[in-house]
Amino acid sequence: MSVKGLLITLEGIDGSGKSTAAKHISSQLQRIMPERRLILTAEPTGGEAGKILRKRLSTPDGTGSSPSKRMEELFLFMADHADHLARLVGPSLEEGAIVISDRYADSTAAYQGVTLQGIVPDPVQWIRRVYAPWNMTPDLTLFFALDPAIALKRMLSRREKEKFEQLEFLRSVNENFRQLASLEPGRFVLIDASRDAQDVAAQAMKRILKRVQSSW
Repeated sequence: MSVKGLLITLEGIDGSGKSTAAKHISSQLQRIMPERRLILTAEPTGGEAGKILRKRLSTPDGTGSSPSKRMEELFLFMADHADHLARLVGPSLEEGAIVISDRYADSTAAYQGVTLQGIVPDPVQWIRRVYAPWNMTPDLTLFFALDPAIALKRMLSRREKEKFEQLEFLRSVNENFRQLASLEPGRFVLIDASRDAQDVAAQAMKRILKRVQSSW
């Protein structure tokens, strides 16, 4: 009997500890379930569109670009996501793997939902509608909830800054994530990201193991 693959996504604002937790989760799952194939991935990806995005995100030009540039950025995120699904996520799930993605389509809706304010009506829902016909819905999404002011303090030690690392911007993004979580309470699980890294990872592991075990 084939084992159903699982798609688990980690979401939240910059500085919420997702990437650190993802590495811990990957290591622990491989130890606990060596028989299951595990894929740890992230968006933006290392594909062509992802490389362009990572370069742009490292340019601290804020969000004051023209409407056409903002739309271009949105569709770069969508192109990168489509490539991610076709090249890695879809095939891995078909093979029964557990796929853990550090950011996914919800991040695009939350972040670009802020940059597109005033350009399209209700940007978060507009983006979700564009994704709807072709996206793969995660089986579980962990929302790493953290006060944006605390997240910004955590990021002060980073050598490389991203253009989205601004307090008011992150507050708006955080609200968008909460809106998304309220729309799909069965998929989203809140993780208290204000605690220390080990405790945050432990919370995440507990939720993931519960979901994985329920799929057997």
